[in-house]
Amino acid sequence: MTQIHRTPNDLEFAALIGLDWADQKHDVCLLNLTTGQQEQVVLKHTPEAIDDWAVELRRRFDGRPIGICLEQSRGALVHALMKYEHLVLFPLNPSRLKSFRSAVTNSGAKDDPTDAQFLLEYLVHHRQHLTPWKPDDALTRHIGLLVEQRRQAVELRKRLANRMRSSLKQYFPQALQWTGDELHSRLSCDFLIKWPTLAAVQKASSQTLRKFYYGHHYRNEAGLKERLEQIRAACPLTTDTALEAGHALTVTLLAKQLRELNQSLREFDRELARLMTQHPDAAIFTSFPGAGEAMAP
Repeated sequence: MTQIHRTPNDLEFAALIGLDWADQKHDVCLLNLTTGQQEQVVLKHTPEAIDDWAVELRRRFDGRPIGICLEQSRGALVHALMKYEHLVLFPLNPSRLKSFRSAVTNSGAKDDPTDAQFLLEYLVHHRQHLTPWKPDDALTRHIGLLVEQRRQAVELRKRLANRMRSSLKQYFPQALQWTGDELHSRLSCDFLIKWPTLAAVQKASSQTLRKFYYGHHYRNEAGLKERLEQIRAACPLTTDTALEAGHALTVTLLAKQLRELNQSLREFDRELARLMTQHPDAAIFTSFPGAGEAMAP
């Protein structure tokens, strides 16, 4: 049983909890600071189970504060717990728990049920080294979440464009010249959806091609003339119709995905711009050198 070393700060809490979270369930080790008794339970990761557990803790300990030590400061579990005013969260860096585990055990092996015990032990004996988690205000959290998700969307766009480039190199490498440097651009996506093969684009008239490029704000006459000449003179890389058909379908799919992704990124940018105008510290961050519409948020 954990030996309790009381300090004035400990008396603020009715109980201390070590909570080892996982995807489907969470192991909970609770120390009642009044009786000194420990309890271990397994908590399902469902909104209903978490709410029932938190509400029962409030009822059982008359709404007094309860300290919880866990290995994260963000994620679904933290988002679920932060709405309960009687729960005080103490996030612990996983590397610190690993070091603590190694210091107090012979093997240092990770075992999920006992990690809850280790988290409780750390909270009981080393709480002075932990800082209660205080989330940013709602507007800052909103901006931060959108920035992170936008970054993930940009990385997804990069992966899709690289996959499309790889497919084009297998059967239609000339498209990499005729669509410009950025495969995710609107010109590139529309070109490849309309003409996913060399044979398809060579069937288009010069007037149709000019209209397409003009409609995508490409008006470099010398460059356009060169592209049209290249299209007329180009020869296929391969005559394997099965290879061409398979890759053409993939390229069309990827181009459609990239076009939709670009639209979503524009929506992210508009929402971030709107939120930044409301943030009280926006002027500070927009004043930084190199801080543009994407970097300032």
